[in-house]
Amino acid sequence: MNEKKLKFHIITFGCQMNVADSEMMSGALMKLGYEKTDLKKNADLVLINTCAVRTKPEAKVYSHLGELMKLKDTNPSLIIGICGCVAQKERENILKRFPYVDLVFGPQSIGELPGLLALASKAVAKKLIMLSQMKPQGNEKADLKMKRKLKGARIYGDFESAGDNLPEKDVARESDFKAYITIMRGCNNFCSYCIVPYTRGREKSRPFDVIISEAEELVRSGYKEITLLGQNVNSYKGAGGETFADLLERIDAIEGKFFVRFMTSHPKDLSDRLIDVMAHARHIAPHVHLPFQSGSTRILELMNRKYSRQHYIGLIDKIKSKIPGVTLTTDVIAGFAQETEEDFNDTVSLLNLVRFDSAFLFFYSEREGTAAMAIEGAVPLKTRLERLERLVKLQMDITFDINRSMTGEIHEGIVESLAPKSKKELSIRTYDNHVVIAESPVPSENFTGRFVRVKITEGFNFVLKGEIIEY
Repeated sequence: MNEKKLKFHIITFGCQMNVADSEMMSGALMKLGYEKTDLKKNADLVLINTCAVRTKPEAKVYSHLGELMKLKDTNPSLIIGICGCVAQKERENILKRFPYVDLVFGPQSIGELPGLLALASKAVAKKLIMLSQMKPQGNEKADLKMKRKLKGARIYGDFESAGDNLPEKDVARESDFKAYITIMRGCNNFCSYCIVPYTRGREKSRPFDVIISEAEELVRSGYKEITLLGQNVNSYKGAGGETFADLLERIDAIEGKFFVRFMTSHPKDLSDRLIDVMAHARHIAPHVHLPFQSGSTRILELMNRKYSRQHYIGLIDKIKSKIPGVTLTTDVIAGFAQETEEDFNDTVSLLNLVRFDSAFLFFYSEREGTAAMAIEGAVPLKTRLERLERLVKLQMDITFDINRSMTGEIHEGIVESLAPKSKKELSIRTYDNHVVIAESPVPSENFTGRFVRVKITEGFNFVLKGEIIEY
């Protein structure tokens, strides 16, 4: 008789790095014999992979933990684990606030998951024995209160781990046509507002040849889109001195029909050679995501960004001149400490000058433990929100103008899925990173993961409408 397989469920918050980490954990768990379930209520193990960059994702984590407590009431053998950046940053507070949590480990401790899980399983087994020996108190509330006094396994990962034993090969990818390759981990930049260097550690680049081999294997396996990931891909450095430009050039030389994206770039490290490699590439998507955060050099200095407004504008000019038709996207923070109306207007003018295809816009969110917490002159929250609203309106107008101007153009892309709320329309991501909604040429066929050519028929604020002309 076959033994029942244990099931796991992973909830992921945050960036593509977290998605890649969750795929790694899924692979490690499947290697242990677990199988994945889409329903938390059916799981024997629930992991929440967390993000600490902003306040909102962190708050969502705590909301999920409240829900998981109720699941644990009905299933005391359920193992609950918190991992990722919030786990690294708030490890002791988590177990104080949520004593029923069993596992807490940071991003660099993913390789320890099998051992941590074994320890947690033993602790939970002991707890179940103790529960079976408890005498009922006579009413449901009292019994529940008594059960909750038995704390979780309280197993910690190694929070000082350098991440040397990450299971990079045990990846269970969510998609069969697009894949992530993590090329480096950690960050040495210490932007004053950012918690990442404290939660993900110092920069560590993966071996050049290993990354190339992984890319070659993905292309051989039929993957059509590869995204290279790192907190700052531009600072990649192989053991032989290879740069990120060298890495892109070598991956671009792989034969096959595929394209490559990368996230995220830092303006201080984006080289002329990288721009040249992109300009002459066959497979590298003509899209650069280059966060500028503030258009004011004074605020950039307070942010410890290590570049000026003029340096950033110079980079944009080079990119536009060498890669015609390039898609440009960015990140911007409104209302950083000491930001005056004049500083904010510098940000507005930079958005107007560059005219990004799209932008991720945020109001400044203080993060405990960052250098920015010591900067005096906080901008009132109301002002931050007002400034954010102005940036959002401006960028929506710019994006609408750009999208409308694309009418009549023909683009190649990959069908990612059915369009939201439609069984007849497809969602296509173009080579240059625009989303196009188009009617399926053959509704009965599954087009997901296929290359198509699409003619843009109409532009809107967030998407383009199109007609598939070749598939």
